[in-house]
Amino acid sequence: MPPIADLHDSLQDLSELINRRLVITDEWLRVVAYSIHESELDRARLSIVLAHSDSWHVPPAGAGPQLQEVAGIGPVLFTPLRDHRHRVGFLLLALDPDEGVLPSATVATLAEHAGELGLLLSLRTLYAERDRHRVRALLDSLLGSDSAARDSAAAALVEEEMLGAARQYSAVALGPDPRDPAHDPAQADAIARLAVEATIDFVGRTSTASVAGAGIGGGLGILVFPRPVVAERLARILEEEYAGVRAGLGPLVGDLTEVGGSFRRARDAWRVGVATGAEARVLAWSDLGLDRLLVRLPLDELTLDDLPPPVRTLLSAGLGTEVLGTLEEYLAHGGDAAATARALHVHRSTLYYRLDRVRAVTGVDLADGRIRRELHTGLRIAELAGIIPC
Repeated sequence: MPPIADLHDSLQDLSELINRRLVITDEWLRVVAYSIHESELDRARLSIVLAHSDSWHVPPAGAGPQLQEVAGIGPVLFTPLRDHRHRVGFLLLALDPDEGVLPSATVATLAEHAGELGLLLSLRTLYAERDRHRVRALLDSLLGSDSAARDSAAAALVEEEMLGAARQYSAVALGPDPRDPAHDPAQADAIARLAVEATIDFVGRTSTASVAGAGIGGGLGILVFPRPVVAERLARILEEEYAGVRAGLGPLVGDLTEVGGSFRRARDAWRVGVATGAEARVLAWSDLGLDRLLVRLPLDELTLDDLPPPVRTLLSAGLGTEVLGTLEEYLAHGGDAAATARALHVHRSTLYYRLDRVRAVTGVDLADGRIRRELHTGLRIAELAGIIPC
């Protein structure tokens, strides 16, 4: 039985045959393969395709080859690729600037090879789905409590080239923010999985670095990197792809079998970001400070009655977020009124007025270090537990 042809090689053979630069996308116009692009014009066109093709209009189902005007490129011929039953993607060919229509011989050659490319693309999609299931199973084992299973999973991830061998690894927990007004609990798992896939796709399109990931349920996904994660870059990816998704970064660990610990701390960082509405879309566990401990409390079980008396009295008085925010800022600045007023951009008399309201309601002395500690920690716990809005 002859070996199965390779999608990339078959595409390059067709490109050489018709002397045209070609791109293959999946059904959603995400780039899967492309031929060699040598000229400056060809490379400029390819960069536009790689960056923007998944935002283009998808031709309707059942349509044949058709020209579309694409910004920055000009006319592009979209030839549908099908397996035996379904459309599985497209073959893209950009027309030259001075070209009105494609020669009929070129169109005929494209049509002749579209069937083989469609079958190869379909086969590649099946393999990709198999690989996704394989990665998910290995990551499940890596996060589990069975040490033998963790050892086996870690070895398989490296040996099967799903992750590179490295001296250190880190995990990312990511998922939609349940407090986002647009959040749909029924879609949380799907969004987490898509955010994982979008990040992996970005890494694959922009580098040769390795990363493994999967959706793991509970509205969360995991990414494992054989290197430190750049929080700013991950935030940009999420902002572009999935604006309602937050992420937490776990600490570096020295062995892949230990990545479960990194993920648990990454999940804690994600929980802090969600609970407090942190401005940063990506939070690192290493930057959490006292929240490292507070987030490990049974926050879902805490009520107003569990908080220290001054905090309970304060929250029961209904003073509003402005006064509470002022108090938190004052406590965060160690009771320094001048620094607090500068941070809040208010006059010092306004600050004193709000603090006097706190004193009147609680009857406590804000100069007492013990009271300040109870208020500061208690208010933070109340935020993390959702007892007060962030």
